[in-house]
Amino acid sequence: MKHLILGGLSSALLATVVTPVMASEEVAAVSDYPTQATSTLLATTLVELAYQGYFSDFGIPGHVSFIHAVAANKIDAETLIESAIAKGRLNNNALSNQEYISVVDTALHDVAFP
Repeated sequence: MKHLILGGLSSALLATVVTPVMASEEVAAVSDYPTQATSTLLATTLVELAYQGYFSDFGIPGHVSFIHAVAANKIDAETLIESAIAKGRLNNNALSNQEYISVVDTALHDVAFP
């Protein structure tokens, strides 16, 4: 009987954890900017890559240091976009797309001030 209850609780817990993650990924893929074909990288993905240290070779720190640098205004949307262009992850038009810059700026703000 204990095994049946534990199995049921485990299944219920797994279903509640997996469903929101899958739903949020689906929403992000549909609703995230840019809507124009100026980049192949979502703004939130760009910020996630920076947080993970992907742009460390351009002087952008990763992890907690990234959060501190964003909070101290040492890293802004333009700096991050320029680094992504230099690494070939974005095309040059991303710097002239104000909508994309604004979304990256918002994503940076959300990381630094959750």
